[in-house]
Amino acid sequence: MSSKRINLSVGTGLSIFSVAVFLYANQYKGTGVNQYGPNFFPQVLSVFLFITSVLLIVKAVKGQSEEDLETIHFKGLIRSGITVLISVVYLFFMQVSGFLLATVIFLFVMMTYLGQKGIVKRIISALSVSLIIYAIFYFFLKIPLPEGIFQRIY
Repeated sequence: MSSKRINLSVGTGLSIFSVAVFLYANQYKGTGVNQYGPNFFPQVLSVFLFITSVLLIVKAVKGQSEEDLETIHFKGLIRSGITVLISVVYLFFMQVSGFLLATVIFLFVMMTYLGQKGIVKRIISALSVSLIIYAIFYFFLKIPLPEGIFQRIY
């Protein structure tokens, strides 16, 4: 399949998807004094997605698409699939164990899988990133994260 055809297909699909997201997000209206409701961020993202998908279509129509496409390597596809699988397991595990424990384990496993050297470095990185994200959501944004089995402790 040529690059031009792929870009046209992907651009058309993404533009339709962005319109659907925009319309779906319009169903959510804010009720507070803030003019930005829960629909604001998804709609902003859908507008950016629509603009970039139209640019992709225009680029394909003008003939500015890449001529030679890289081939898909099976090893990379398997690696991507395993990453998605680990992420899905993380999402389910987070509901049971809570954000902090699940995120520390997830980050440690992902760093190990992606080849990060040094176990101490992986542990410190996983702990610090998890705690920073938790602190931002809990203290600054006042958004509760899943507590899981630790719901009664803190």
